[in-house]
Amino acid sequence: MKPIELAEFQSGVSWWRTETTWPADLHHADYRVLAEQNPNGKFDPVWWASAVKRLTSWKALRPFSGAEVGRRVALNAEELAEAWRTSCEPYGNSDIEQVTWENVRGFPDLVGRLKPTKTPSAVFTSKFCHFLLPRVFPVVDGVALPSGQGTYESYFNQVKATWEATDDDVRTRLKSELRRYLGSEVDSSFPVVTKIVEVALIGRNHQVPA
Repeated sequence: MKPIELAEFQSGVSWWRTETTWPADLHHADYRVLAEQNPNGKFDPVWWASAVKRLTSWKALRPFSGAEVGRRVALNAEELAEAWRTSCEPYGNSDIEQVTWENVRGFPDLVGRLKPTKTPSAVFTSKFCHFLLPRVFPVVDGVALPSGQGTYESYFNQVKATWEATDDDVRTRLKSELRRYLGSEVDSSFPVVTKIVEVALIGRNHQVPA
């Protein structure tokens, strides 16, 4: 797997800030809110009322409605809670580098069935899971994965392997560069590793001067 280069991350940040309307802080503030709203396995209507708004704004539900997906969430709430307890709760303080797909797959495999597509949507699955456990579950979108193909499992393993292939000294510089871009200390809720790889993959596919 090709390791990350610092220039790729810098290019990714530049593209993010000049070519999109996404928050310039790489969603740094949003992750604090997500941490506060985390249902910790209680997938009830109160939680869904806020979750569906974010999933909609991140274009994870289309072409289906929030109500349609919400019905499937409600029907599977108990199974989701159990999958969270066994596959996610033990890794609440972990990063993607500290877990394997087999450790956590029980939750995304179930989430993939909530959106009624012919095959599981990697975009929907990733965003649903990322909002709950962002340090473990990376985001799939048409920018970081422009071909639009592959399963969420393959993308998860790509992100993990990309980070593991990156030398320790480069990792340190990437984290320092992230702090520089944010202009502040990184909040504990922020998914440092998955975000760095996401942005670097964007930079790998969209060469923009830093």
